[in-house]
Amino acid sequence: MENTIETSTLSCKVPEALKETLLSNLGDLTMLPAVATEAIAMTKNLDCEADDFSELVQKDVALASQILSVANCAIFSGGRPISSLQQAVIRLGYKQCRNLIVSSSTACLIKKMNLGDEWIREVLWQHSFTTATACCSLNRALELGFDGDEFTAGLLHDFGRLLFAVAANDEFQQADSLAFFENKSLLFEEEEILGTDHCRFGAWFAKEAGLPDELIEVIRHHHDTEADATHSRLVSLVIAADHLANHLQRKESISSYAPESNPGMTQLSRHVGVDLSHQFASVSDAVLLEVKEASTIA
Repeated sequence: MENTIETSTLSCKVPEALKETLLSNLGDLTMLPAVATEAIAMTKNLDCEADDFSELVQKDVALASQILSVANCAIFSGGRPISSLQQAVIRLGYKQCRNLIVSSSTACLIKKMNLGDEWIREVLWQHSFTTATACCSLNRALELGFDGDEFTAGLLHDFGRLLFAVAANDEFQQADSLAFFENKSLLFEEEEILGTDHCRFGAWFAKEAGLPDELIEVIRHHHDTEADATHSRLVSLVIAADHLANHLQRKESISSYAPESNPGMTQLSRHVGVDLSHQFASVSDAVLLEVKEASTIA
């Protein structure tokens, strides 16, 4: 069992004025609807019954429909369709259901956010989806053993940038050109102009919304290759996937990618106890191609 995360690893210094502006601009929008929050809390209970969980999720038609839809997709169904939400929950498991709930709720919130410039939503959503897809592709190619949480983590890692665009659009664009040449200087620019960076801003909001600790850690530390996080393997995977996604955002091509330049892969190797550099170099082109095709379809 993993250790409980210390508060210091999730600490988020966020100016009060920025918080107030964000919350007033979001209005009644919340990251997780009441049913979703309850359902996530229920999955943490070892005695949780599928009947009780299904009965709760059925109160939110969108969430129930998505869980049923995924349970009936080819990778899970094995050609055996089901129509019962309870059966879907048993087939997928609580962890996968929790990831679906978070992903679905996040996608709905992003679509409803009031942004002054629509292109920012489109660019950041594309980047988030590309990173999530890269997480899944790397997980399969390197046989890392994640089970759905890698997609959700990739989807949410840059949530703080969207929150900046809602709370302080002009200042956000001054600090972040969205050119996807990301390094520590981006965080310094954000700190200088906005009083915090998108990692801390996103983690603060995610913590307030009651998201699982591993997702808060990913949002908080996805630019920190030295972070001593409880969920270091997941954080490292997202850093590696983010590097691939940034390349695709800049180049729109799989050419000229340098596998040895990926900081997340070095970090991931350290946390899994195996040097993954050669394996990553051999699969990086195939992973980039798979991610590019999947992101284009999306």
